[in-house]
Amino acid sequence: MQYQHLIEPKKVLKGNVAILFANDEKMLSVVVEALSLTDIDVYLYDTQDPTEIIRSFDIEVQRLNRIHILTFENEHKLFQQCSRDLSTGKVTLLMKGNVTSSTVLSFVMSNKHFIDYNGFLNHVACFDIPNYHKTLMLSDIAFNISPTIEEKKHIINNLSKFAMLLGYEKFKIGLLSSVDKPIKKIQSSMDSEKLKQIYSRNESEFLFVDGPLALDNAISMQNVIKKNIKSSVAGDADALLVSHIDVGNALFNSFTYFGEARVASLVLGAKFPIVLTSRSDSKQNKLDSLLLALKMLN
Repeated sequence: MQYQHLIEPKKVLKGNVAILFANDEKMLSVVVEALSLTDIDVYLYDTQDPTEIIRSFDIEVQRLNRIHILTFENEHKLFQQCSRDLSTGKVTLLMKGNVTSSTVLSFVMSNKHFIDYNGFLNHVACFDIPNYHKTLMLSDIAFNISPTIEEKKHIINNLSKFAMLLGYEKFKIGLLSSVDKPIKKIQSSMDSEKLKQIYSRNESEFLFVDGPLALDNAISMQNVIKKNIKSSVAGDADALLVSHIDVGNALFNSFTYFGEARVASLVLGAKFPIVLTSRSDSKQNKLDSLLLALKMLN
């Protein structure tokens, strides 16, 4: 699937969006742009009043009425109210603003009823890389540090459900390692081989899982042909699953800084979409992430 199909809505997007600490110009510019592109209402949870910054955008009254400012005397009361609003469905999407990822994730994890039935969260980044022929997803770069085989199964299942929701007809996951065959001294290769065997036994016309695959063989069909690799995933991966957060973080930054990729990032596995972008992310990447999350609701 092409990246534009991922973020461009087929209909007008709706929803009530909770944003934690949207108190800087970049984050509020995302809010203003999202209001012009969708029919959402935005609820700003903060300990300081962002009204003055909002006024600087000179927003027309009709859109301004869709911004709801909730100011609290401390973070404890802020998170209490946001928890209630998410639980009752007053807000249906959670987005990180000018606050650390660890703070948002701690908030989510401290509310066990937020978690979906399988009880597992993972981060996914969806990239538009100029030199790749379609969207490339990457997990896990911001949540799970060194997932076990069982945890990787949860990640694969979350990614598969996410892809189905987005309208994929087939979904191919490459299990990354530094080698293309299992080697006892390289744990990622051994885990990948076991996962491949597990998913090969469960025949599916939708989900294809293969590994271990080195990065070049996962994404380059030219390499696959040259090396005569027999795989339904190699050279055409829709998603890459990394063995450790260090690998995911390095690839994320390589794709965005060197590859000049656009990216939309979410946390999967909760009962509502969670937009978890970095404070250093561009306005476009933050907006793309919000639009992608809204597509999960509509």
